[in-house]
Amino acid sequence: MASPLAHAQSQQATIVNDGAMVYQNDDFDAPVIGTVKRGAVYSISSGKKGPFYKIRLKPGTVGWIADTDVKPGVHRVAAPKKEKMKPLSDAEKPEPKVKPFFASRFRGITYDHIYFTEETIGGSQSEYMGFLGVKFYGFNTLFDGEIYTESNLIFSPSAPKYYEDITGRSAGGFIFIADFLFQTPTPRGKNAMTYYGFGPMFRYSQFNLEVPDGTRTLNYSAVDMTVGAVFNFGLGFRIQRVSLRLDAKYYWERTQYYGFGANAGLDF
Repeated sequence: MASPLAHAQSQQATIVNDGAMVYQNDDFDAPVIGTVKRGAVYSISSGKKGPFYKIRLKPGTVGWIADTDVKPGVHRVAAPKKEKMKPLSDAEKPEPKVKPFFASRFRGITYDHIYFTEETIGGSQSEYMGFLGVKFYGFNTLFDGEIYTESNLIFSPSAPKYYEDITGRSAGGFIFIADFLFQTPTPRGKNAMTYYGFGPMFRYSQFNLEVPDGTRTLNYSAVDMTVGAVFNFGLGFRIQRVSLRLDAKYYWERTQYYGFGANAGLDF
């Protein structure tokens, strides 16, 4: 079988551009079947079809190459000169790209002021209590993908004051709350946004109580563990790498109560 480029129809040519692309057809939108190195010599067609020469890459394999990438004849092609890079001044250096606020993720400390409510000692009791903890929020914090989430682990190292008011004796203990919210940040700007969300929550509390019983004092531990849901709405601001957030939360478990939080976080 005759070669796709017969001697009478072919010529030698030198590749003048490194990494020149060879196409399957005479069309820049055609699939690329290979690349060739600057200075290499190949057989090409003596005539062109539009801006393309037919090129023989190896026996049985032909393609099309742009006329700007080849020079008919065998030539010595010098290596391209490497330009010396002049150091950029501070004014010329490009500013580092910063992700939008809503696309960044943060972790930091949080303080929550919660109107804690529970059913105990014969009725519903409520008390404002302070909680300290850690907060994680943003995309890809716990799950991969485009899911904006928030996680909180908060702790109050004391018992509600209503135990002391009712029993007349001191009470100790703690409350631990963990929650996880799927959030929607909207509207959102470069350095500010609002958000709302909901998700599951878990609470564990343990209180050490002294209860008078006639002439005696009974000591016992009140332990409670429950799950529920939490809803929130808030505002967020960013100053360089620091995020500041204020939010309101509504807890729905065995009882219902609300709280307010403030958080400072650093991106990571």
